[in-house]
Amino acid sequence: MAAPTVFASPVSGTALPLSQCEDPCFAQGRMGRGVLLMPSTSTLLSPADAQVYFAFTTGHAVGLQTPRGEQLILHVGLDTHRLQGQGFHLHVSTGDTVARGAPLLTFDPHLLTQAGFSLAMPFVFCNSPRRLRVLKLGSVSAGEDLVMLY
Repeated sequence: MAAPTVFASPVSGTALPLSQCEDPCFAQGRMGRGVLLMPSTSTLLSPADAQVYFAFTTGHAVGLQTPRGEQLILHVGLDTHRLQGQGFHLHVSTGDTVARGAPLLTFDPHLLTQAGFSLAMPFVFCNSPRRLRVLKLGSVSAGEDLVMLY
């Protein structure tokens, strides 16, 4: 049996059950299991040592793959792809290797909310057969242990 893998919160804010996401694809787990974050900070940090397997040019989402092959998606806001990159700045590119805590992207929360977009941030695991445990709900700090796969 593989040792548990712990992932950090990529932002400070509030952690909620993924089922509370307004987007049914995320809420119903169709995109994977995970947690929903309501960020109070605007820089998304890597929750683990990983390789970037996608970084959308629109800057609204990043996919990471751990050395164990676990794939996760960090999606900033809901429907924010419609902004076509406005309000987002990527710090990584597809293929980059990142350490836990490395900045992945920065977003402008004021621009997003003024344009009518939710800041809700799904953090989901796409392909892991392992069990998932959310370690903390409520107030979280960026870099704090948040999710464990075991």
